[in-house]
Amino acid sequence: MHIFIAGDRNYILGLAALLKSIDLNVSKSGQEQVKITIVSTGIAPKQKEQLQNCCKYQIEWQELQSSYDQLLSLSGSKLTYVRLEPRKYTKETERLIWLDSDTIVLGSLEPLWNLDLKTMPIAAAPNVWGNPNNSQDRNPYLNAGVLVYNMKLWEEEQLSEKLMENARLNLWVDHDQGALNSFLAGRWKQLDQIWNNHKTDDMSSKVMHFMSRPKPWESSTPNQLWLDMLCQTPFKDEVEKIPKKFNWLSSFKIKYRAFGQWLTEPILKFKSYQKRKKR
Repeated sequence: MHIFIAGDRNYILGLAALLKSIDLNVSKSGQEQVKITIVSTGIAPKQKEQLQNCCKYQIEWQELQSSYDQLLSLSGSKLTYVRLEPRKYTKETERLIWLDSDTIVLGSLEPLWNLDLKTMPIAAAPNVWGNPNNSQDRNPYLNAGVLVYNMKLWEEEQLSEKLMENARLNLWVDHDQGALNSFLAGRWKQLDQIWNNHKTDDMSSKVMHFMSRPKPWESSTPNQLWLDMLCQTPFKDEVEKIPKKFNWLSSFKIKYRAFGQWLTEPILKFKSYQKRKKR
């Protein structure tokens, strides 16, 4: 099993909890060989060592290989676009599972790894908020927080190149997710919501996804399941600091990150708005 993740220094505690959850739950049999590739930027060597100690499976670290110029950033980061170039970072040729760094694994991922994708290049669960680019669209719209790649088909059809071109031309408000949905419309296998569940009190979840802000590491009342994972890592001492960090200033910073790119990328945002009006 090969798991693909990305994260930066703002998501270190998220990565720690995710890695511990993988360590505990990813394989029901315990016999599955697991490889983890993390694309990162701004994470220090010592922090990488601590993150490796969160998980018994070997982590292969890859640095972000492109600035992804002329693409909209997500809270100031363009790491989200590495999802569109899985082969570039993993060299995988068969199957690959992507997990966002604000998820935790609560059940074996073997059903995803053994999923029959047939002629579908990707599998995903639907986005619970629908299509952010078109509120009138009632067609299923995938959420890219958990993905299963059919890497044979991905390479045969040169999907990375086509999806990156789509992202640059359209400047989707939901970034790489917009490119995936527009280019692969009708060509993705729909997963049950338990594989990418935003309901953080739903104990049937196999993968829980903390989609909204604040994230658990930004909150004065972090999700207990997430806390339980973090407390089993070398970052457990950070748990006591979380409520203290969450004050009016940190709340302002979180809000600023959400809107800050409108100030730093005004031309790209205007182009994106114009394109959205034409759809």
